Amino acid sequence: MAKKVAPFSSLTETALTELAAGHCVSITGLSNSGKSNLMRSLADQNAKKFYKAKAGRPGFLIYIDCNRAVAISGQAFYEVVLRSTLERLSDEVPNSLSKNLQGYHQTITEADSTFTASLSFNLALSELGKELGQNLCLLFDEFDEIYTALDNRALLNLRALRDRFRDRLVFATATRRRLPELRGNTIEDEFAELFSRFSYNMPLLNIAESSALLAGLNLPDLSEEVKERAFELAGGHPGMLVAVSQALAHLPEDWEGDLAAYVRLEPQPRAECMKLWYQLNGDERAGLSSLVLEPNAGLPQQQLRHLASLGMLVANQPFSPIFADFIARKSRGHDVEVRGVYLDTDSGDVWVDGVRIPVLTDLEYRLLELLYERRDKLTDKFQIVTAVWGEEYLGSVDDARVEKLVSRLRGKIEPNPANPIYLITRRGRGYKLLTTPRSA
Repeated sequence: MAKKVAPFSSLTETALTELAAGHCVSITGLSNSGKSNLMRSLADQNAKKFYKAKAGRPGFLIYIDCNRAVAISGQAFYEVVLRSTLERLSDEVPNSLSKNLQGYHQTITEADSTFTASLSFNLALSELGKELGQNLCLLFDEFDEIYTALDNRALLNLRALRDRFRDRLVFATATRRRLPELRGNTIEDEFAELFSRFSYNMPLLNIAESSALLAGLNLPDLSEEVKERAFELAGGHPGMLVAVSQALAHLPEDWEGDLAAYVRLEPQPRAECMKLWYQLNGDERAGLSSLVLEPNAGLPQQQLRHLASLGMLVANQPFSPIFADFIARKSRGHDVEVRGVYLDTDSGDVWVDGVRIPVLTDLEYRLLELLYERRDKLTDKFQIVTAVWGEEYLGSVDDARVEKLVSRLRGKIEPNPANPIYLITRRGRGYKLLTTPRSA
């Protein structure tokens, strides 16, 4: 495999080595930790060459995005697996085999019973195992929902197929949590046992890998000083690095303050922090809060190891100063401590000057969402009607109706709606949501 610097290249080679040895591999990591990028890299041309060298024979490594399944069911799982296989193999296998696979796929698609779909899936994989002439590695990305929805019989079928073809058929999975956790540790799962010896947590990026990832983001050039600060603030987490870098790419030219102070107020890093936080359970959140608020108290070693395995800790401290700051404010009950309007697009909550306001109506929320996305920029009536009501209403929504909606929104976000300091009007031009309040 080429030795150029690429994110997670070490784990990629480890996973390919185990797959080539006939072992099933499980990859675990929270959202935006790089799982999908890694899983795709297991199916590229470099991976194919590396696999062949390690296994001593070629193999088809087929990437399967389970989010492409049309439903969360066994039948939908069988369909997306066979569809992905056909897309990958159609030009590389004999026409007779390809035609048979298409027939099995059609039967699964049209099946009116789980039995029929399961039988066709088993027949398809059995024929592949006998006729393919190469090893088959099925790489299940975004496997969480499908896995929890599959019944025991479907999982036993997968296990039986694996046992039948041994190292000629292997699986790799990518999930947010370990497979036994997803279905409950008390449930006996023979399928999950396939991965028990070869389960890996997504690591944080090192500086070289962070630099390689940043180079592929197509962002405006950042100075070396800003790049180094971005790496430090992101702490090696891919999603945080993207969010921090996007924020810093729009850093005002006259900014002279601390970059961390700027980044922590930007919506992208805040959204990434929220996404991470809400994937953690109560004990995990409590542990992180304790580390941040009571650094001298410490945590049991087992809990520290667990949080580190999730990519939340480095040297027993939160991986990112931005995330640590978020934890501190969240744990003190002040998610937003600065002046201004903040929209959390994940939860739908709106905060003004550190206080969460009452729930907005659907139209009010759409208007705020548009203005928040365009904050400090003028937004005209055309843009508002298109985003809030839809293009088909351009001729029927008049100025008075728009003004009334703006007035209702002001009533909820302004300390004094009669003298607005955040949502201002530019007569004849449009409306503007200000990042910092104007003088009342």
